[in-house]
Amino acid sequence: MDNVEGPGKLEEWVSASRLANPDKLSLRHLGRPMIRPCPPEEPSRQYFEVGGAVEAWWNNCWWESFVLTGVSLSSNNDTYCVFLPGECRFENLHCKDLRVAKDWIDNTWVAVKPQPDILSVVRSCLEQREK
Repeated sequence: MDNVEGPGKLEEWVSASRLANPDKLSLRHLGRPMIRPCPPEEPSRQYFEVGGAVEAWWNNCWWESFVLTGVSLSSNNDTYCVFLPGECRFENLHCKDLRVAKDWIDNTWVAVKPQPDILSVVRSCLEQREK
């Protein structure tokens, strides 16, 4: 992006120590930083369980999400239906656009807990949106 005030590129400074706000449904770890290192590489082909916490590449950024429908190991369909609580939105995404959700806590990657009862999470989000 060009700087309209002069030559060169536009720069934006962001505090690296800023902590993320708690998520609406309190599913992520408290005290997690806004900026974190890149997560470790995952296997190229993964299978996600229903209720699994994932990060979904959607609209040019990673979103906190949960898997609503899975694929069978014998299926050629690599698409999952995921729920994005921050947007209260459902998306069908290819497995290449999903990764296991992890938080960076005390310089360690910590997995986000799965939500086996994902429908109650969805219901809670939809109820909050109606208020």
